[in-house]
This record gives sequence, C-alpha cells and structure tokens, in this order.
Amino acid sequence: MQMTPASQRQRAQALRRDQIKRRRAIASAVVVTLVALAVWAAYAIPGQAPAVVPENAAAPVLGETPAVTEDVVIARVEGIEILLPVARDVTTAVAFHSVDNSDAIPLQPSGERASGGTLGQRLADIFAGGGGLQYYLMTETGGGSSSTAGLDIGAVPGSPVVSPVDGKVVAMKQYKILGRYDDVELHIQLSRDPSLLLVVTHMAHPRVTVGEVVARGETQLGEVRGFPAGLDQALSRYTSDTGDHVQLMVLRITPELADF
Repeated sequence: MQMTPASQRQRAQALRRDQIKRRRAIASAVVVTLVALAVWAAYAIPGQAPAVVPENAAAPVLGETPAVTEDVVIARVEGIEILLPVARDVTTAVAFHSVDNSDAIPLQPSGERASGGTLGQRLADIFAGGGGLQYYLMTETGGGSSSTAGLDIGAVPGSPVVSPVDGKVVAMKQYKILGRYDDVELHIQLSRDPSLLLVVTHMAHPRVTVGEVVARGETQLGEVRGFPAGLDQALSRYTSDTGDHVQLMVLRITPELADF
C-alpha cells in the first residue's frame, strides 16, 4: 500500500521525536556520569592545597610522661640512697633547708653546692649541658646538720612523682597549707631501715594507697602540685618560675611503729 504525502510527513516527524528523546536520554546519562566522576575525584584525589584546621581544634596527645625516672641520687640518709623523684628534664632546682621537727634526720646532699652565679638557672638545663647535680642550701646554722633536714625538689607542676626509696606506704592524709591550699602528705616506711619514715608533701592526685609496697624510681606516687602564683615559695629564689616543688623529710620513728 502506497503511503500518502501526509502519512510520510507524520512518520518522519515521529522518527525525529524518537531521535530527540534518545539524544536527551544519552545526554542526561553522560551528565550524571560526569557529575559522579567529579564527586569521586574530589574525595579520592588529593588536592594541592592542605585542609584548613580550625583554630580551636585540640592538639593531639602524643603520650604521657613516663613515671620511671633515671637513677639520680640526690641525697643519702644513714647510707641509704634517695633518688630524684621527678624526671631530670622537668627539674628546676634541688635545695636543702631546716625544718621544725626534732625527729627529722639530717640528709647528706649529693653533687656540688651551687654558687650564686647559677641562681635562676634550671637544673634541667645544667643536666642537658652535661653538668652534674647541683644543690642549694637555703638556711645556714652553726653546726650545719639541721640545715639539710628538709629537701625541696623543684619541678614543673603536673609532672609524675615516683618513689625515691624502696618501702611501704603506711599513711596518707590530706590537709590545707595556711588553711587554704589543699595538699597531700604521704608517709613511706623504708625497707632498708623500718625505723626511718620518708615524708613526701606538696603532691596532687595520689596514685598509691596505704599498705602498698613501692619501688624506688618506678612506683608513681602522684603529681607535682602547682600553687597559686601569689603564694611566696622560698624555692622561687633559685628558679625562673614560681618555685613549685615536692618536699622530702626523713623522720626517726619509735620501734613500736617500725613493724615492716
């Protein structure tokens, strides 16, 4: 059957509409594919410019300061070594002084007595420069013995404090310095001589309990506490900071209390 001119025109128009539809469908598919590839490339391919880090982003934590310190002997008591209870790189000064306790035993300092020329120089810097242990004598007396009964070890607040001796924790109490500032007092009975008691003060966040056996240079007792900047600390005369420190003192206890 022969098609009329009108029928031929209608068929041609229909074919053109089908072609236009197919072209649009192909074009849409291409656009969708290109967009998908662009999104993938944006996340998969690194750009040349680094990502912007917000200013208030927290700094990454690289790890805590280890509790174990090096075996630096800072004093001796009746032949028993007392180790530096904080890491060398956070130590600011070592100073001996008198105490108001008749049961306190004089300590024998290690190292060399610092002269006035080193005032304000951090002990950590002296260690880093290859120098040896230096100490200050904060109080002078006629005999010279009671001027070493107390021992202050200056250090950065928050630094771990480890036990300077082998022994056992026999007492721990919390009290207030000057009636205002919270502090912790720790008593350690020495294993080498149970009649000797090491008193450690000016710590925060105690890590041991009464009855616990501690190892020198290893067992963490707590952290160096930081006092308010307005509090006058005598050790600040020998450091470049406010003089925060841990204090040590050794007492002679009665035989009845020396059952280790």
